[in-house]
Amino acid sequence: MHPEEVDVIVAGGGPAGCVVAGRLAYADPTLKVMLIEGGANNRDDPWVYRPGIYVRNMQNDGVNDKATFYTDTMKSSHMRGRRSIVPCANILGGGSSINFQMYTRASASDWDDFKTEGWTANDLVPLMKRLENYQKPVNNDTHGYDGPIAISNGGQVQPVAQDFLRAAHAIGVPYSDDIQDLTTAHGAEIWAKYINRHTGRRSDAATAYVHSVMDVQDNLYLRCNARVSRVLFDANNKAIGVAYVPSRNRTHGGKVQETIVKARKMVVLSSGTLGTPQILERSGVGNAELLRQLDIPVVSDLPGVGEEYQDHYTTLSLYRVSNETQTTDDFLRGAPEVQKELFAEWESRPEKARLSSNCIDAGFKIRPTEEELKEMGPEFNELWNRYFKNKPDKPVMFGSIVGGAYADHSLLPPGKYVTMFQYLEYPASRGKIHIKSSNPYVEPFFDSGFMNNKADFAPIRWSYKKTREVARRMDAFRGELTSHHPHFHPDSPAACRDIDIKTAKQLLPDGLTVGIHMGTWHRPGEPYDASKVHEDLVYTKEDDEAIDNWIADHVETTWHSLGTCAMKPREQGGVVDKRLNVFGTENLKCVDLSICPDNLGTNTYSSALLVGEKGADLIAEDLGLKIRVPHAQVPHAPVPTGKPATQLTR
Repeated sequence: MHPEEVDVIVAGGGPAGCVVAGRLAYADPTLKVMLIEGGANNRDDPWVYRPGIYVRNMQNDGVNDKATFYTDTMKSSHMRGRRSIVPCANILGGGSSINFQMYTRASASDWDDFKTEGWTANDLVPLMKRLENYQKPVNNDTHGYDGPIAISNGGQVQPVAQDFLRAAHAIGVPYSDDIQDLTTAHGAEIWAKYINRHTGRRSDAATAYVHSVMDVQDNLYLRCNARVSRVLFDANNKAIGVAYVPSRNRTHGGKVQETIVKARKMVVLSSGTLGTPQILERSGVGNAELLRQLDIPVVSDLPGVGEEYQDHYTTLSLYRVSNETQTTDDFLRGAPEVQKELFAEWESRPEKARLSSNCIDAGFKIRPTEEELKEMGPEFNELWNRYFKNKPDKPVMFGSIVGGAYADHSLLPPGKYVTMFQYLEYPASRGKIHIKSSNPYVEPFFDSGFMNNKADFAPIRWSYKKTREVARRMDAFRGELTSHHPHFHPDSPAACRDIDIKTAKQLLPDGLTVGIHMGTWHRPGEPYDASKVHEDLVYTKEDDEAIDNWIADHVETTWHSLGTCAMKPREQGGVVDKRLNVFGTENLKCVDLSICPDNLGTNTYSSALLVGEKGADLIAEDLGLKIRVPHAQVPHAPVPTGKPATQLTR
């Protein structure tokens, strides 16, 4: 039986919540900490810890229970009448249990832009180091080597990654051994991953911070498959506990059945950018006008709750590659003999298996040149001058290559592919999320706000062109998959060209229809010529319009939600102060990425961990505790050496 009263309740078992719960429980074995998570326990789940199967967790098929899918309530005129879908993790460990495992870090100026005492990059670097078990050779002093979160290149790096780096260099993006050094904004690298190089396993926050403590102490109580509905307050607006409900409402005639747990010292909300504002509003913290409409007693009038939703914006373009290229396509499309081979390989040597990688092995950060800026329009140039120009550590776009098609393979022709991810790091667009009922099972009003600021089109358009030029210069390149590119006019010099006839005949040597042109609007590509010098494609105004229409039709979330409970002054729409206390309440903190007052140019797992570490420090100070380092031993992993890695073979 779980206790009816504990010292600290953490609502939400994503990365930040796991850090807070694990750090506090380990700091004081007499402190009773309860972590409540809406999804299932991830402990030793092979569909979590094997890195190479992460795409399975993105299936929106009615069966996948590891993610919750938020859909725009209204159609968006900015996306030609489309509704965006934003998946969020629904499992212990949050996104760290199902994400793409891409290791990046925000630029130093991102944290400085918070303009909050105690939150500058210099303040946070010691915590960045504290959380890391960095397992790559590096030539700077910004990484840590004895933390619970392992970072490496994974078990394998596909040869196509080197192909990408050579092509990127050819178009002016130089190679670096580490572009996650907080200052580099224009460079390419072998992309690191949240994978332990000694075990091949995913490095998720729950295994690192929660299971590690539960293996050696008995003061951390874990309640999975339960949603926190609301925070309980006393007459003085002091948080004294929470009410939680079953994760699915399938009994009791659909009535809300709450369980109460009291907190003697602190309630911490770590339910993420889309979850935390809903809990606050159901608790009476938010826009008083909205709360009164829903007959929810007002505890604290904070109109900023649920506002200023931010994300990063992804577009994906697919390219044909040679039949000899190593990709994951046969595995992803479910070829029985290939899947059997890869799963068996994992069982015999996981640390070197192909499944010990996410197959996102290389990528870059880029900033436009002065010449490129001239073609990016007045809206983006205004943003550039205000936000980027004097901050040379801020990239405008990220790009990366996936050794396979990140797409529904039932909709693709046979063959091998690479995917070019390009994503916008600092969009000007903003959205919102608000409850429509005090009932936690009722879907909220959600407006992702994607592309509602015109300034966001130009950098994505520019990035599409850049990644296309990289692809065209790769040795493996064999054409564009035209269905996954803008629909240029067939007579445009920029029109896409699909697989070349020679590669197609190799792929289907007995095919009777290879080369038939009837019913198609594209041309086959040219045969590969290793000696060809490629000139950049020239795009007309009509071509740019085709790209913008494609962006509106295809742009999606990068699963990097933040900003709905901002840490800034209350009079500016803030929700929490510099110590993460919710304005107008006591003993209530928010510790997750909802607190970000501005965007962070990174895959946000690193930032969620960092906010969790900072929150753990602040709470420990409030409670008179001292964080113990190193943290409890991570299950299945060897003890970190505490030293920088070398190129030793395994």
